[in-house]
Amino acid sequence: MAFKFLYICLANLLSMRKTFFFICLLAFSALTGRSQITLSIADFATGGDTVRLSQIQNSNLDFIAAGPNYTWDFSNLNTTSQSVKSYTPIGFGSFLILATYGPFAGSYAATYFNLTTELPIDQLSAFLPIEISDLSQYTKRSNSGITSIGYSISVQGQGVPFKSDTIETRYSLPLTFGDVHDSRGYTFVDLNPAADIKYIQHRQRHTEVDGWGTVITPLGTFPALRVRHDINEIDSIYQTFFGTGSWIGTPPIDRTEYEWWTNGKKEFLLKVVATNFNGNQNISSIEYQEQYLGLDAGIDEQSTQLMLYPNPAEDLCFFESTLAVEEVVFYNQLGEIALQASFNGVQSAYMDIQHLNQGIYLCHLHTKNGTIVRKLTKL
Repeated sequence: MAFKFLYICLANLLSMRKTFFFICLLAFSALTGRSQITLSIADFATGGDTVRLSQIQNSNLDFIAAGPNYTWDFSNLNTTSQSVKSYTPIGFGSFLILATYGPFAGSYAATYFNLTTELPIDQLSAFLPIEISDLSQYTKRSNSGITSIGYSISVQGQGVPFKSDTIETRYSLPLTFGDVHDSRGYTFVDLNPAADIKYIQHRQRHTEVDGWGTVITPLGTFPALRVRHDINEIDSIYQTFFGTGSWIGTPPIDRTEYEWWTNGKKEFLLKVVATNFNGNQNISSIEYQEQYLGLDAGIDEQSTQLMLYPNPAEDLCFFESTLAVEEVVFYNQLGEIALQASFNGVQSAYMDIQHLNQGIYLCHLHTKNGTIVRKLTKL
């Protein structure tokens, strides 16, 4: 009897251990299904990559909430346009570009460059006897970070580089929940002797990984990190168009960029840019990765010529376009409509902007073929 009793006890104990092990296994599976991810260099684009991004004008999106093990449901986003972001490898440029950002440029050896609107310099061409266009930003990609190392601009078809005196770190790698870093960038652009124009960009960046969990977008459901960038920028332009040469300080830029990242997608899954004003945040742009929908944004700039001048402007602003313009809308830095005018398909006209506040505006010129966007500085 004693032997039989001992056998029953051992059998029950073994059964309990199996049950306990099974419960632990379930708990571990649940945790690993919602585990935190880490972003490394392999999760960021390199030269030759492309990413298709969708855009929407505005949304009632809850973009601020974050934290550990959080779920963000952005599945109801509705695309209004799409574009392809290209990461052009170094080698497609002038001799000056290669000498400045090529493989032997040390800390300035770039991995790729992208067209950008970060600086309004290319819009000053209306004042000049030469053509300036194609502002590009150069990026260095390494195991320790993604850095902005400078710009170039095409002057009469020749690429001219401008290295950043202080290199800004956009992402310090690897990235995981709770990481924080600060960086600043300083760039001085001097277009002499082509034109007596100088531009200074001074940017402060505070980056924090303030959330992890699951993000749901029209592309699918992904484990994600939420990365927040608080950006403060003070820019100045030296010009000789109005009287003697003088420096003009543009309105300070105070914005926050919210990004949701996952592994292996080369870019953010979703990015919301919000301007900060009197303690409030207003969405100025939303972009997210999505499948091709046949909604490619914009117009082929190679076959479309549009001039918006003078820029900067004080009272009147003129446009001339090879396409018929139906409507022009000015958006301020809060993403609000500041001025709107209809034009019934004209190719040139003027706009009275004297009642606009000083600052930088996005000017959307709507045509039957699409929308052309230009920046305008109001003096």
